[in-house]
Amino acid sequence: MMASVLQRHSVARRAARFALAIGATAIAAGCGGSEQPIFVDDVVEPATTTTTILVVPATTAAPPVVEPVEIARAWSPENATAEIIGTGAASTDAVTVDDVLVTPESFTVDADGVFTVRVTIADEGAHTVCVRDVCSRVYTLAPDAETSAEVEAKIAEARPLAAAIFDGEALFPEWSIEVAGPFSGTGGSTDVDSKTITVYANRGRTVDEYVVTILHEWGHVVDAERMTADERVAYLEARGVDPATPWRSPGTHRLDTWGDQPSEDFAEVLVALWTADTETPHIPRTLVDAGAPDQALFDQVTALVTD
Repeated sequence: MMASVLQRHSVARRAARFALAIGATAIAAGCGGSEQPIFVDDVVEPATTTTTILVVPATTAAPPVVEPVEIARAWSPENATAEIIGTGAASTDAVTVDDVLVTPESFTVDADGVFTVRVTIADEGAHTVCVRDVCSRVYTLAPDAETSAEVEAKIAEARPLAAAIFDGEALFPEWSIEVAGPFSGTGGSTDVDSKTITVYANRGRTVDEYVVTILHEWGHVVDAERMTADERVAYLEARGVDPATPWRSPGTHRLDTWGDQPSEDFAEVLVALWTADTETPHIPRTLVDAGAPDQALFDQVTALVTD
């Protein structure tokens, strides 16, 4: 009996301890598992998060390399047209004529970088043509002006006519005649070193005028090949001019004083001599103080230049 009571008492005590343990667990769970009490007025700081920001520096693309424009040639291949050839330009570059923006006839750039620009210019004269910021001067003719081909055809016609009067090419075979572009105020020139006569293709001249130009230059050849210093003095005396007068004055001369040089007078007198028996004898532009040549002078000149 006693054992039964003790057993029941022991069971009751274990049950009480179990219930107490359950209650303690419930209280602990209700308090969030903390041993410290939580009050309404307490402030709970939120958890902090550390954020790392990676700063990547901005990159700036290098500007494109712009090649400098270089003009190799500026010329007029035909009437009212200027052509510029060079390197360093792009077909989008600005083209101006006399500071006015224009649309080119064509603007091509080859694989090797060589560009060609053609522009139309209606006004005859010298013009400033620019590609981007590089410029050159070009002389263009009016659209209806005499073409270079037409002028050169006149010179080609004049050459045999001049040879029929004085065949310089047969007498001086080491000399040659060349045709060059327009040269304002100058019909021709004679280069003693290269033994070359140059006839300039100036517009507006007649075939007969080109004949005279060719003969005049042959007069300079005769001077260079046949005349000595003493013979030049004799010529000046025959012309009634001071023998101390310089035979030729270097440099550029005005057209109205060009004939005052004894060397030019000599060439003009030779043309007059050679054309004296033709239908159109040449009236020379001669030394101011010498006067027009006569037959006596022709005879003296013939004696001077004849071997």
